Amino acid sequence: MILIKLKAHRGCHTGILLLIAIFFLLNLKSIAQDNAPVKFGKVKVEDFTLNSPVIDSNSNAVVVLDKGEITFEGNQKGWFSYIFKKTKRIKIINNKGFDLATVKLLLYQDGQNKEKVENLNGTTYNEDNGTITETRLSSGDFLDEKFDKNHFYKKFALPAIKAGCIIEYSYTIKSDFIFNIPAWEFQSAECPTLWSEFSVNIPGLLTYMSSFQGSHKYYIDKSGEGFKVYSVSRVADNGGALTSREAERLAVSTQTILHRWVMKDVPTFNVENYISSPSNFIDKIRFQLSKTYDGETYHDVANNWEKVTEELMKREDFGEPLVEENNWLDKIVEPLLQNNDNTLQKAQKIYYYIQKNYSCVDHYDKYIKTSLQDVVKKKSGTVGDLNLLLIAMLKHEKIEASPVLLSTREFGWNSPTYPLMEKLNYVISRTKINSRDYYLDATIPFLPFGKLPLNCYNGHARVIASDTTAVYFEPDSLKENSRVSLFIFNNDNKEMDGTFAREMGFFESLDARTNIDKSDLQAYEKKIKSSYPEDISLSDLKIDSLDLIEYPVSLKFNFKLSFSENSDIIYFNPFMGEAVKENPFYAAERMYPVEMPYKTHNTYTLNMEIPKGYKVDELPKSSRALLNDKEGMFEYLISADANNIQMRCILEVNKATFSSEDYQTLRDFYALIVKKEAEQIVFKKIN
Repeated sequence: MILIKLKAHRGCHTGILLLIAIFFLLNLKSIAQDNAPVKFGKVKVEDFTLNSPVIDSNSNAVVVLDKGEITFEGNQKGWFSYIFKKTKRIKIINNKGFDLATVKLLLYQDGQNKEKVENLNGTTYNEDNGTITETRLSSGDFLDEKFDKNHFYKKFALPAIKAGCIIEYSYTIKSDFIFNIPAWEFQSAECPTLWSEFSVNIPGLLTYMSSFQGSHKYYIDKSGEGFKVYSVSRVADNGGALTSREAERLAVSTQTILHRWVMKDVPTFNVENYISSPSNFIDKIRFQLSKTYDGETYHDVANNWEKVTEELMKREDFGEPLVEENNWLDKIVEPLLQNNDNTLQKAQKIYYYIQKNYSCVDHYDKYIKTSLQDVVKKKSGTVGDLNLLLIAMLKHEKIEASPVLLSTREFGWNSPTYPLMEKLNYVISRTKINSRDYYLDATIPFLPFGKLPLNCYNGHARVIASDTTAVYFEPDSLKENSRVSLFIFNNDNKEMDGTFAREMGFFESLDARTNIDKSDLQAYEKKIKSSYPEDISLSDLKIDSLDLIEYPVSLKFNFKLSFSENSDIIYFNPFMGEAVKENPFYAAERMYPVEMPYKTHNTYTLNMEIPKGYKVDELPKSSRALLNDKEGMFEYLISADANNIQMRCILEVNKATFSSEDYQTLRDFYALIVKKEAEQIVFKKIN
């Protein structure tokens, strides 16, 4: 690195700068030989007709060009800013692709320092009989929207959207937050992409670690070196800001790292069954600033959890309200508790008080929007508002509690080694009582104390406390157990009656309580009855333990089977609507892992009298199948004598996550289950 103080007269540097510019251009040209197939801002009639192997009948739109470039410039704060330029062209095929004409840019801010959007332009092109009309964005089409303390949106919508139109937009983001340069997605979950290009030109004084995820190869992957002089203004040593005339300007000359990535004809990301979030697998490259160099020494600037914890606990919208005295909570907490309550009882009463008396209005905001006093006044708030209020109330009673940050399943994985705050969208509480950790989320109605909702089971989470402990909530730690029992017997009217009993698993119980609360018990009963065939009539339906949320919900009812007395043959499916009817893994191939929400153990038993006047003509055969030895088991046992049939079926899956290599085995396993559970018992009339 060379530092050159710039003076008023700079003619002596002209020759040097000219050579530098030539050197830079030659290097840039060497990595830019293959250009995008279209030119931004120049739309021709033939551009409205597209041909590509990745466009099919399911394509509602096509990204024709998506191009991004990151460069750096010296700023007036003694260091660098980055400049992100983006241009994009999309062909809208039908009205299902209209949403792509609305764009939200998530921008970062820290106090008064904000990322700035410049040169925002957009145009919609419509073609009619060879004539192209252009409709441009106007200033009234832009809107700013606050997201949280450190983020806000710049939103705009392209005008004159019609099926068959082409939209283009471009913008430039200037930012001093060089630790936070944007990731680049080469693939879209909405539509195919014909050309996606991303390039960087990074000063050698900055070292970024890049990581790529995805399954498609680069069409172009070229790197090189350049050279550039950056003009940097230095602030006075005494800390006082100098005027523009007094500021010392430096010419920082350094090598630059050039890299260009292109993907071509990238198919739509297919969101398959049992995949937690497309963001975990979509073709993407991201960057983390790891080191800076001042000409003499390398400085490690990689973020760490200790630093993040310290900063979070000083924030007035996160940690600061948790360490205050909070005497105003006296009148709220004291009426909830009794003198003889132990620590666990106190924690449970506080937890259930918030759960039953406060409503969550936003499950994706980890901070306090206004103040905890305001949350109490409104009896509502974000997940951050409510769970941080829970922690404050627990700490008020001298119960050890700390925030835990995580990313929910639908939001994607977060890194256990490098904290990226934008990847953490949820906060819960870790509460220590008698050397046991309880993880609490008071925002979910009917969720028992010490339990978490399914979407929190997404791997790494981080306790924001002095120990900055990493904890892991894995789907493989969950097992959903359910039992169904049927008894079917003959009555005096030559008909068949039966009883049905289901003991629901934990998450099935939670869903049942939630659904009943959203509508009513009668609507829930009606839905159950409508799920059975017309020849099965239900009565005396009872749901037990609805109000005992620590216990599983039980469903019981009586039913009557209608068989025609004149039928010579009766076909009867022993699962009575409880069978697995469709294979959830319908695709012939799969590129991504199968991520089930939990392990399962389902037991189904049937005890049935043979209908009067009939005998068993055909009975399904007993069978047993293993999934990868010990990863799952399906057992179907059935037997009959002169009067009765007995059956027991167990489906057990001992693993929640399967690799794509195991997909075909898993698919075959469920195909066997669907086929077996569709088999009928055949009764033949006795002459």
